[in-house]
Amino acid sequence: MSDTVLPTPLLEVLPNTFLKCEFLHPGRSHKARVARALIDDAEQHGMIARGGRTALIERTGGNLGIGLAIEAKARGHELVLVTDPGYSKIKKEIAARLGAKVIDRGVTYPGCADNEAAVQLILRSTPGRFHYLNQFGNPANPAAHEQGTGAEILAQLIGRGYGRNTRVTLVSGLGTGATARGVSSALRHWFREVAVIGVEPPDCDLKADRHGSHGLQGFAVGQPAPFFPSGELDQIVPVTDAEVAAAGTRLFQEHRMFVGPTSCANFAVVLKTIPVSAEDVLISFLYDRGEDYE
Repeated sequence: MSDTVLPTPLLEVLPNTFLKCEFLHPGRSHKARVARALIDDAEQHGMIARGGRTALIERTGGNLGIGLAIEAKARGHELVLVTDPGYSKIKKEIAARLGAKVIDRGVTYPGCADNEAAVQLILRSTPGRFHYLNQFGNPANPAAHEQGTGAEILAQLIGRGYGRNTRVTLVSGLGTGATARGVSSALRHWFREVAVIGVEPPDCDLKADRHGSHGLQGFAVGQPAPFFPSGELDQIVPVTDAEVAAAGTRLFQEHRMFVGPTSCANFAVVLKTIPVSAEDVLISFLYDRGEDYE
């Protein structure tokens, strides 16, 4: 399938400090790239066919759910999303309006401990009915960010004149870790030094793989990031709820950008990690739109 309205802008918000504006992607977030890649991979490997009887299933109610709903509707695939009350009601409503069947695990499968358990129960009870896209275990996920998001950022930085000796620091939250893995891999094709800083939500300890309850949907989701173990991070920077709110206010006042909480958390860490010289570049992401949250 051909891409449309790409690449997304790389905005310089401070000297040598850039935010990749993924909330302007036609699929509404960075996860739209993953949605396309996961379905492309399934089609190319003969796991599903357009107009066929095999439906798609994934555990998500957030940005990936919307991206998958867009791709599934455009290609004529049936899609089931397994989610829970912790996800944005607005995002779940958007996915449903786009044709996805959204299942609330807590209502439909109260005996399942988590969304993965619910997906496995569905797969066992209806053998052959679904193809599980499995964002947490599918290598097409980080590949989408290496070949898409990361390749775009690399081209944009080279186009601005940054040479191979530029020291690049990437600020990213970790859910699956696919964004951090894919983008950092792409940047290392050119830049000799690339560091990755992890954003640590309130009440979490990424080094200890402790994921507490917090409001940053998609970060520290209750399990270690499979594609980017926390031990590989060069640094971990915690954020508070107050810092996230202040960063969101600054983004809106200075750039008229209304983005989601995880984007604000990234920017909060960026503000703590200003480049120290002209040879240092800092990159982070504005993932999604503020209006997609309650």
